[in-house]
Amino acid sequence: MIDTIAINIPEKDFKIKSPERFNPNAAAIFNPVFGDGGLVKAVYNPTKADKAKGYRPRLTLFKRPYTERVRAIWLKIEFSAPKLIFGNNFEELRGSANDLEGVIDNLLIALGSMGIETTYESLLNARISAIHYSKNILLERSTPCYLLIQTLEKLDLSGKLDLTQTDFRNSGQMVKYHSSLYEIALYDKVKDLEQAAKYGEKRGIEIDYGETDGLFSNHRKPEVLRFEVRLTSRKIKSLFRTLKFKQSCILKELFDGNLSRAILMHYWQVITDGLYVMNIDVNNIESLLHSAHKAFSHKRPAKILELIGFIMTSQKLGMRGARMALGLKNHQWYRLKVDLKILEKHAGCPRFMILADIKQQLREFIPLIRNDLSVINTTAKSH
Repeated sequence: MIDTIAINIPEKDFKIKSPERFNPNAAAIFNPVFGDGGLVKAVYNPTKADKAKGYRPRLTLFKRPYTERVRAIWLKIEFSAPKLIFGNNFEELRGSANDLEGVIDNLLIALGSMGIETTYESLLNARISAIHYSKNILLERSTPCYLLIQTLEKLDLSGKLDLTQTDFRNSGQMVKYHSSLYEIALYDKVKDLEQAAKYGEKRGIEIDYGETDGLFSNHRKPEVLRFEVRLTSRKIKSLFRTLKFKQSCILKELFDGNLSRAILMHYWQVITDGLYVMNIDVNNIESLLHSAHKAFSHKRPAKILELIGFIMTSQKLGMRGARMALGLKNHQWYRLKVDLKILEKHAGCPRFMILADIKQQLREFIPLIRNDLSVINTTAKSH
């Protein structure tokens, strides 16, 4: 699905009727002598009074001095598409043309209340500077989100995903893979909403939580894994070349459910490809030995035991930690990785049966809606 979107519209496509709401006053930005040669900006974040009237976007007015006037000033509008429609991003949009029409209509109303005049066409064709494709994935109650997220902590995806930083928070509540051009985030959606409600939005993962009060009233709280791929315009261009997508970087072309699904499935495949060592169940050694002998009938018992030992060490320390602790050379490391991938396909008792279900939900891409909570509640009572 599609959540946060940041669009830029040029000066000719908008008018600010209440410049005093910006900090500093937006009128200064339009003054030709304002600015010392670098990029200057004025910010309008929704106030409590604004939010009391409903969800509102975040606005930033930019000026790049000594630039041709037609390109010197632009307005960045950052908003959550589902929050504009539902007031929260637990419920999801399908990413259809009808959804886009509703989002733009509601955005025009919100902008109008903030003193911004623009047109439907200007928003529809606005350049995108960032977009977050996302999916709320409903898990079985027997598979808490934190088990999967804690397992991801043991993976080394830095080289595969060209990442510069990996963050883990709150004992398995969230994992975030970060680079200068994009982020991938997986977190426990329900726990995040609870934490923001209890301790304030600054303690949460998101910037603005919208209207989440009463979302889980009278319902058994579900296990919901939130999967987000947060792309900047520069990453969109390079990713689209890799995936052979032809869309332009404007709102009407990137607001697309099929595109969102393809991107999420691409990154989910990359992430879960690294789970092969964690997906092998070592609790039933007899079954694991049988699978290993079946997969490697030519290997001597000592090599089978070496492989199983490496699996157990990797599941405790992570693959990179196991490699360092065992002092493996490159050729040993690559051989073990090849063998592990073969064994994972033969092992009859994978630890993470949920992975197949998550992939199926991404493939089907059915929006999560408020009524799904009623289904959870009814199912819980029947048991």
